[in-house]
Amino acid sequence: MGCGRRRRPGRQRGGRPGFGRTRRRGEGPRPAAGRGGAQGAEGRGPYGGPVPGETLDLSVVLEPRDPAALERFVAEVSTPGSPRYRQYLGTGEFAKVFGAEPETVRTVRAGLEAKGLAVGELEADGLTLPVRTTVAGAAKAFGTEFDGYKLKDGTTGHLNTAAPAFDGRLAGEVRTVVGLNTLDSLKPRNTGVKGGNRKKESAGDTGVLRPRLTGTTPAMCQDVKDYLAYAGDPEFPPLYDTKDYWSARSLAAQYNMANQPNVQTGATIAVYALENYDPKDIAEYQRCHGTRVPVTAVRVNGGPTEPVDPFGSGAGLETALDVQTIIGLAPQSKILVYQGKNTWNDATATYNQIVNENRAKVVSVSWGLCEVHTPADVRSAQNLIFQRAAAQGQTVVVASGDSGSTGCYLPVDAQGTPHPQVPDQDQLVVDFPSASPYVLAVGGTTMQTSVTGQTTWSGSGGGVARGYTVPQQGFQAGRTGAGYSDLCAAPADTTCRQLPDVAGVADPATGYPIAFGGGQYWGVMGGTSGAAPVWSALLGQANQDLACQANGPVGDVHQALYQLPATAFRDVTTGNNNLTASGNSSGLYQAGAGFDLATGLGTPNGREIVTGLCKAVAPSPESTFAALTPARILDTRYGIGRAGTSPVAGKSTVKLKVTGVGGVPAFGVSAVVMNVTATASTGPGFLIAYPSGTTRPDSSNLNWLKGETVPNLVTVPVGKDGSVDLYVAGSATSHLIADISGYYTSEAGGSTYVPTGPARILDTRSAIGRAGTSPVAGKGTVSLTVAGAGGVPATGATAVVLNVTATAPQSAGHLIAYPSGATRPGSSNINWLAGQTRPNAVVLPIGPDGKVNLYNAGNGTVHFIADVFGYYTAGAEGSTFHTAGPARLLDTRYALGTSGTAPLKGGTQLTLNLNDGHTLAKAKAVVLNVTVTAPTTGGFLTVWPDGTALPNASNLNWTTGQTTANLVTVPVVNGKVAFRANYGTVHVIADLFGYYS
Repeated sequence: MGCGRRRRPGRQRGGRPGFGRTRRRGEGPRPAAGRGGAQGAEGRGPYGGPVPGETLDLSVVLEPRDPAALERFVAEVSTPGSPRYRQYLGTGEFAKVFGAEPETVRTVRAGLEAKGLAVGELEADGLTLPVRTTVAGAAKAFGTEFDGYKLKDGTTGHLNTAAPAFDGRLAGEVRTVVGLNTLDSLKPRNTGVKGGNRKKESAGDTGVLRPRLTGTTPAMCQDVKDYLAYAGDPEFPPLYDTKDYWSARSLAAQYNMANQPNVQTGATIAVYALENYDPKDIAEYQRCHGTRVPVTAVRVNGGPTEPVDPFGSGAGLETALDVQTIIGLAPQSKILVYQGKNTWNDATATYNQIVNENRAKVVSVSWGLCEVHTPADVRSAQNLIFQRAAAQGQTVVVASGDSGSTGCYLPVDAQGTPHPQVPDQDQLVVDFPSASPYVLAVGGTTMQTSVTGQTTWSGSGGGVARGYTVPQQGFQAGRTGAGYSDLCAAPADTTCRQLPDVAGVADPATGYPIAFGGGQYWGVMGGTSGAAPVWSALLGQANQDLACQANGPVGDVHQALYQLPATAFRDVTTGNNNLTASGNSSGLYQAGAGFDLATGLGTPNGREIVTGLCKAVAPSPESTFAALTPARILDTRYGIGRAGTSPVAGKSTVKLKVTGVGGVPAFGVSAVVMNVTATASTGPGFLIAYPSGTTRPDSSNLNWLKGETVPNLVTVPVGKDGSVDLYVAGSATSHLIADISGYYTSEAGGSTYVPTGPARILDTRSAIGRAGTSPVAGKGTVSLTVAGAGGVPATGATAVVLNVTATAPQSAGHLIAYPSGATRPGSSNINWLAGQTRPNAVVLPIGPDGKVNLYNAGNGTVHFIADVFGYYTAGAEGSTFHTAGPARLLDTRYALGTSGTAPLKGGTQLTLNLNDGHTLAKAKAVVLNVTVTAPTTGGFLTVWPDGTALPNASNLNWTTGQTTANLVTVPVVNGKVAFRANYGTVHVIADLFGYYS
C-alpha cells in the first residue's frame, strides 16, 4: 500500500534526476468465480495444469478451543475500566489457554495422515499444523482440483477449484487451510525511477551518528535538504519541506509528537515486509538524521528471494519507507523487519512468527489487497492471528489502502501504465487486512504548511467492510460515518466494521523523503503506507513512555482511542476518497466533522494521545462502607421501585434507582450492596447486575429454574445517574425483588473492611454458636453473638460479613437476617423449599449487644450455619473498597483463569492468581460472585485465601446438575484465592465486583 499516485521524480545525489515515483498498494490474485474462495488474478490466462508431483507447503489452522472465550478475553484486556485491562497473555501462553485441545490436535493429525499428508509439529500458537504434500496429494485429501494460470508479468501458479473439504469431526475442528493457492498474494507497485545514475556526493562532517537518548526528534541534514531543493533542472521542480514533503521533525511538530518527554527505554516495533531491502538505504537515512536505531532483519522460512530493485520492480522501496519513517519519529525504538516470501502461505506465516515471538508490541503493516480479492482462507487465518496479537498486547497498525472507497481500483501498473478494466474495480470495497477489527486501520490526508490546511487524500482507503462486524456497543458505538450501508449484512447486535480508524499524511504530493538505491538517491514517497508507520511510531512512543511502561503496552487500542476526547485528534473535515475508473461519484465518502469513512477520527494530536493511552490505570476512588438495616427498594410483584406489577420479560432490563432510597444517600455513593431475589419464573434464566449507563458485561449474579425462588447478595457499582441495571437473561419472565443492606461511599463516616476467616461461628447441627443440636423452629430466631467470634473483635466492629446456609428444612421458608435490637424488616436473605440446602452471603450491622438475629420465617424447622468472612470497623486498621468490573476472572468451562477446560474435581484445589501487577496487585480482599454449574453430584464449594489451611466453611451448596451462585468476599494471600469442591466435579465461574486495598 504505498503511493497511489504518480509523483514528480526525486533526484540522485548531485542534482541529476533520481527517484521519480510514488508507492502503490500491493496487488494480488483476483477472484475466480465458483472456486471455493480461491482467487485468481487480473491478466491471468490458462497455463495448463499444475504438475501433480509439485510439492505444496500448507498450513492447516485449527479452531481455538473456545472462540467466544477468546473474544471476551480480548475485549477485557483492551477495554479501559476492565479489571483485566492490559493484563495480557505472555509469550507462549496463548497455546495453553486458547490453543486447540491436545485431543483435538491428535484427532486432526490422524485424520490428515490417514489421507496421506505429511504433518509437522504443532506450531507455537497451538493452532497451526504445517503440512507437506503434492498437488495430487492435496487434490485427493481435500476434495478439490487445481487449474494452472500464467499472469501478465509471466508468473505462473495454480488455484484450487473448490474449498477444502473435511469429514466428520475434522470439519468442526479445522478453521482453514492456507497455501493451496500458489499465485502471488501481495505485490507492492511503484512507478519507475527514471533517469540519473550518478552516485551521491560526500556528505562531509554531517554524517556523524549521534545516539538519541532524550526523545529528541532528529532534524534532516542540510545536504539532503539542498539536494531535494535543487533548482537547476527545469524538468524536475525543487522540493521543499512542509510544502512538497514532510521531514520527520516538521511532521512531528505538526502532529505534536516531537521531543518526547518522560522516556526511559525504547520500544520494539516490527515492520512486516514481503520483500528484501537494502541496509544501505537505512544507513543513509540514519546518517542524515544522526540516529542510531537498531534495525534487524528476521527472515521467515528463508525469506524473500526477489532482489532489491528500486528502478524496476520497486522491490525494497516499501520497506525503506516504513523503516525510515519510524526511525525519524521514534528515534529510540528498535526495529525488527520480518521478511517473508510473497505467497499466501508465507505471508500468513510471517504474521504468525511476529505474534508467536511476541518481541515487538507494535507491528507496522503496509501490504494489503482489496477485501473481496483476498482468499477467504487467508482472511480467516490472518484475522485469527490479529486476535491473538491483541490478546498478547500487540498493536497491529495497517495502511488502509490507496484506492479510496473502491479498494479494487488499480489506476496504474508497475510501469505507470493505466490498468484495463478489471472485475470489481468500481465496487465499494475496503482493503484487507485493514478490514479486520483487530487492527488499527490508517487512512490518508493531504497536508501543506500545517494541520490547519489538511484535507482528505483521494486515495485514502475507507468505507464499510463486507466480511467483518463489530459489536453494536463495541468501540465504534455511536460512530457511523456518512454514507454507511450494511454491506456486511450485519447480524443482530452488530454493525459492519468501518474504516479507517485514523489517518496521516499519505498524498505523495506532500509525502515522505526517503533514501533509496543503495543510499545513493533521495526521493519523496506517499500512500497510506507512509501514514501507517507514523501511527506505529506514535504508539511506539506511547509504549516507551514511563507511564505505559508501568502499566503495560497499549495493545489493541480501539476501545481506548475511541474513548479519547476529540482534542486528541486533528479532525479532517474536507475532501473525499472517491476513486473510480469511470470517474463517477458512486464511491464517494465525504469527510466531515467527527468520525468519517475517509479519515476516521482524524490525524493525531500525539502528546495527548500518548497521555490518554498511558495514563495510569488508576484504581477507582477509595470508598468506605455503611451498613443498613435491610429495606426493600424493588418488588415487581407490587410495583415497588418499578411502575406496574407485571413480571420482568426475558432479555429485558430493570433500571433501578438506588441513590436516595432505602437509607442510601443521594450523592457520594460508589456501589451498593443488595439482596436480589428472582421468583415466580416461567422458565430458566439468570440475572446480570451492572452499573447503569455502561455496557452489559458477561458476568452473572444469580441463576434460576422454572418456578424457583432464588436470592443472592449483590455488590454492584452505581452508574453516573445513581442507578443500576438488572438484566434478566433468558426468554422467560421473572419477578425481581431487591433489599438494600448497605452502600459504599467516598464521604467521611463510613467503615473500613478487615478480612478474616473464613471461620464457622454457627452450626445448629453441631451446637456451634448455640446450645443444643435441635433445629430452629418455625417462626423462631437465633440470636447469634458475632462480637468476639470468628476473628471479629469484641469491640469496635460495626458490621459483619457472613455466609449463612439453611439446610434440612422441613418445609418451604425464608431467612430474615437483621441486627439485634432493630425491628425485624420485611426483607429476605435466603429462600428454600423442603429438603433444600441454600447458602447466601449476608452483610449485617452488629447490634449494640454484639449480636445479629437470624429469623426462620417458615413454618417448619431448619438448621442454620454461619461462617465469618470479615467485618467492618470505624477504626483505621481496615481496608478501603474500590469498585471494579463486573468482569469475569475465572471460568473453567472456557479455560479463563485456568490452564484447561476441565471442571474442578472434588477434593482438589483450584488457585486463581489475582496478582495482575496492577489493579489487584495490592488487594487485601476481593468481592467475587461465584457460580457453580454442571455438578455431577451434590456438594459444596469453599473459597478461602491461598496459602492458608482449608477452613471448616462453605460458600455454595448444590444438588446434582444445579447451577447456583453466591457472593463471596474473600481475603487475599499471596495474590491468590483458592477454590475447593468436596465431591464429584463442577465447573466454577468467578466474576469480580470490587476489591479492598
